[in-house]
Amino acid sequence: MKEIIEKYVNEITLDLPDDEQKELREEIYIHLQDHVKELIIKEYSEEKAIRYAIKSFGNQDELNRQLKRTLFPYYKPIRFVWSVIFVTGFICLVSYSSMEYYHPEFDNHLPAYSVLMGMFIVTIIAGLGEVLYEAISSLVQVKWVLNPWLFFLVPSLIVGGIQTPQLFKHPEQYQDSLWLDLYAIPIGAFAYIISRQLFTLLFVRNKNNYKRTKVN
Repeated sequence: MKEIIEKYVNEITLDLPDDEQKELREEIYIHLQDHVKELIIKEYSEEKAIRYAIKSFGNQDELNRQLKRTLFPYYKPIRFVWSVIFVTGFICLVSYSSMEYYHPEFDNHLPAYSVLMGMFIVTIIAGLGEVLYEAISSLVQVKWVLNPWLFFLVPSLIVGGIQTPQLFKHPEQYQDSLWLDLYAIPIGAFAYIISRQLFTLLFVRNKNNYKRTKVN
């Protein structure tokens, strides 16, 4: 019983600040234990009591999102801005590197307006993706469906796959590095997912690790 409840509680409080995380874990764990004991008194088996108590408390992922919204009110907007900048920089790096590879004799610097236009396009596409992700997450409680790698990357790979025949039908249009244009969306989606995870790793988990080290 202890291991199942602890796993559930840990998922609810994942990536929360240490102080709040410890306090919430204790409160939720005690509440669930009390609920399980009440159900056992009512002649539920221990397994059924645990399952019912967890189900009645709520989905762990949704509870985790609600707690993050409460404790980090600007978490998602800041992460979104970080991700847009990261993706724009990544795509510019890929573009510059490919041009340098195919035509090192040219001046391959990227004009400012191209970078800004790229950032605008990334903002629109990523913004629509995040809105759709939030809408689906409020309706669907299936964990694997809400996995960012599945949600963002798979559709982008499908788009890239649909466009791939153009490379063979009109090869003259995609010479040198121009073929990368067909896969801009999958490349951007990959970078976007990486940027989201990096944000959590660098600014949330590392912050908690720093606080833990400082206390110790």
